Amino acid sequence: MLRNAFTISLLTFFPLFAFTQQRYIDSLEERLGHANLSAYEKVVAKCKLTRACFETNIDKALSLTDAAADAPGADAKAWLYATRVHLLVQKKNKPAAYAALDSALICERMAKDPLARGMVWLRNGWLDLIDNENDLAVSKLLKALEFFKTNDGSAYAALTCHYLASIYSYGTDTSRQADYAKKSYAHALRNGEPDVLNTGYYTMGQYFYDRYKLSREQHYLLDSALSYYSRSILLSDRERGRILIRSNTAAVALNIANIYFQHYPASFKDSVFHYLDIAERIATETRQMEILINCYGMRSEYALRNNNAEEAEQILLTALSEADISQVTMPLTKSRIYGALARVAEQRNDTKKALAYLKSYVSNNEEAFSQEKISNARKIDARYRTAQQEQKIALLEQEAAFREKRNLLYISLGITGVAALSFLLVSYNYRLKSSMRKQELIDKEKEEVILKVKLKEAETSQLLAEQLLLRERQERLEKELLAEQLRKEEKNQLMEMLADKETIGNEQIRRLIKRQQQLDEEYEDHKTDFVEVHTAFFEQLQQHAGDTLTRLDMKYCSYILMGLSNKEISTRLNIEPKSIRMARYRLKQKLGLGKDDSLDNFIKTLG
Repeated sequence: MLRNAFTISLLTFFPLFAFTQQRYIDSLEERLGHANLSAYEKVVAKCKLTRACFETNIDKALSLTDAAADAPGADAKAWLYATRVHLLVQKKNKPAAYAALDSALICERMAKDPLARGMVWLRNGWLDLIDNENDLAVSKLLKALEFFKTNDGSAYAALTCHYLASIYSYGTDTSRQADYAKKSYAHALRNGEPDVLNTGYYTMGQYFYDRYKLSREQHYLLDSALSYYSRSILLSDRERGRILIRSNTAAVALNIANIYFQHYPASFKDSVFHYLDIAERIATETRQMEILINCYGMRSEYALRNNNAEEAEQILLTALSEADISQVTMPLTKSRIYGALARVAEQRNDTKKALAYLKSYVSNNEEAFSQEKISNARKIDARYRTAQQEQKIALLEQEAAFREKRNLLYISLGITGVAALSFLLVSYNYRLKSSMRKQELIDKEKEEVILKVKLKEAETSQLLAEQLLLRERQERLEKELLAEQLRKEEKNQLMEMLADKETIGNEQIRRLIKRQQQLDEEYEDHKTDFVEVHTAFFEQLQQHAGDTLTRLDMKYCSYILMGLSNKEISTRLNIEPKSIRMARYRLKQKLGLGKDDSLDNFIKTLG
């Protein structure tokens, strides 16, 4: 009864939120119309306006940055292009985002405003972060922090430190996560804006929750996480209308619900549903489909706990319908839903439905894998073009410097010639000085020759760098083929498990197995050379481990060679991140590595 009352109160607050947020948008639009506002200030106001409306109207937000190429000056262009990077990623248009980043980097070199330059590097690092290129992201985000040391940069510094803390989350490096989480919180307190404070609370809550998952006996860590998360919820309620990035609040509410679900007794069910209501409401309004579907998943788990498989199935089907109507295709999310539906059908002893759900699970998994391959190819191509563009810019800068020196040399030659001619006409006594001048000219011509040689060396270096990029692209493609081989093994294991099921529906299962095997054989001809190359990798691993590695150990090592994080490996294997950490610990023991030795670096040296 109390939970229902709370839900009703939330709904009554929504019109007030919508009104206050619209009032904020109206004030920004009114500011854009002020005659005393400079062209650059209007551009910055437009970028702030996109932040206010991108969650609810991404097309309107993008339209505000359409005239980036015609913006007045490099600073304005840098702001607009950097903002477009963020919006185009939200629009699921990665190629266009990389193109906008190329333009932003060109403008950044000519920009003067530290905030404009910092925004370019912030979005540059953020784009690497969402592509799981954490090493590249760190260096770029740290460069952005240098530009945000101004008095007006605290809000952006808080966001940058939030991203840096997320790189070291999930137990990757707790000390660095703590450092950047505290810096994000300190910058947020210094700034004081509700959105920035919300980011600070979110970051600190996530840090303490990650710490607790590593040390579950220290319950004060969980209390601290709940404390910061609760501050975020209270702030969002108190400052409704001024909180623009509402997806952060939805994520916080989902995290709190998950904490009560996983770490508290069943009597805390009302608390779980209380925060699920908040998360679902915001996710529905802002179309955050991943958060919304996770909420449905948690509700279905509660239904299964109560032995109500029918209700669990209906909840999951609702989640599936939400995924179907999403503007973005979500094959991986749908495959997870189908997997959960198959488990529910199996619990209900409905073999026919279970088999149908499993077919859909396999189909969506294949579609997700195909999308991932296409996305990786586009990402590699975009990165190659970006690196090529950066090299061209560097070469143009060198050529400009050379032309400047050459012009100075020509001027000097002209002045020297005139001076020499004058000296010859005035007196014979100055002939010696004239010869000395000529010698200086010879020396300068030598410098010109040296500069031309250096230019040739720079061109050679560019060619070598392009070859290196091509080799890196080939290595990435090889790792994708290895990923496909691993996926095939996992799929075959799934099919073997299905073949061991009860006799009901055996003929259908056999046909499915036969079909999957036929599909796998089609890949075999394309993979033979690649597997022979990596045979040496597996043999070297077994030699270092004294032939003690299991098939699962080899699979972990393959994922590590591919550069996947612990979280990604746990997602692919459908196990807890804690199990991955234990597996890594056992692998280090089998391979004879010390406590301070890096398992990732060791495996990469063998690959």
